[in-house]
Amino acid sequence: MAALAVALALVVAACAPAPGEQDDSRSNPPPPTDSGNGRESAAIALVDIWRVSGAADEEVDTWLRLDVPEFQLWRDCGMIQGSWRATGSLFLASTYGASGECATGTTLPRVPWLESVSGYRAAGEGWELHDPQGTTLATLTRDGAPDPIPTAADFYTEPPVITDATREALRQPVPLAGSLTPASPEDLAARWVPESDSGTTDAHVVFEADGTWTGSDGCNGGQGRWVADGAGALLTTSGVSTLMSCDGAPVPYWVTQASWAVFDDGWLRLLDMHGSELGRLQQD
Repeated sequence: MAALAVALALVVAACAPAPGEQDDSRSNPPPPTDSGNGRESAAIALVDIWRVSGAADEEVDTWLRLDVPEFQLWRDCGMIQGSWRATGSLFLASTYGASGECATGTTLPRVPWLESVSGYRAAGEGWELHDPQGTTLATLTRDGAPDPIPTAADFYTEPPVITDATREALRQPVPLAGSLTPASPEDLAARWVPESDSGTTDAHVVFEADGTWTGSDGCNGGQGRWVADGAGALLTTSGVSTLMSCDGAPVPYWVTQASWAVFDDGWLRLLDMHGSELGRLQQD
């Protein structure tokens, strides 16, 4: 599976066309009309190509290109790829492949400092990425760009184009109703089972205190990272999962689609970005 992931990343990086045959210049169209979601998120300002400074084990010429929903981390060896998500203050990233000399056989690349980031804050004209304790793990500034390599399309060395779809993907969720109680990180760190659990499929999710989660719909496992801001906002990433047909509650899907985690009449409710309920859980 790891070898396949690295191989797929190599193919995508080398063969991907420039996005939408778009103009080479950076485009910042006006925000789209209200689609029923929340307001535009500060995370839109992260979409760019950044020089990375102060990150553990990174060289001077390291760049992080943040597009939606992927990132490319440029090192001397080539490019490491992954996915990222962000809200107005939270940030999560997970790696899934590499190209150039960064691809090391069957081993998926890891970037411990990036995979430890849980949030971001403004720092001058750039950003600081920090861990759950607020410790700065890296600083991002606009300063140059990587040189093209044979195993990646040239547009990966350029700032992404910000489109309406980009803005929509990073749009903030609708505000919480005042009658709901936000779930704190401490509240969430437990094992949860769905309201309608029959007891025969073991659908569940476990939010670990270290910021990882695992779960199942009773047939297919899921896993990833999670972070909550204490005001109800929940952000998660997910990894590879099987896709077997199952009668169990789709708990991993609820987790990956959730924007809010709140308590209501004793239940943990996971809500999507529109404020609609995905599912109800109780502590096991």
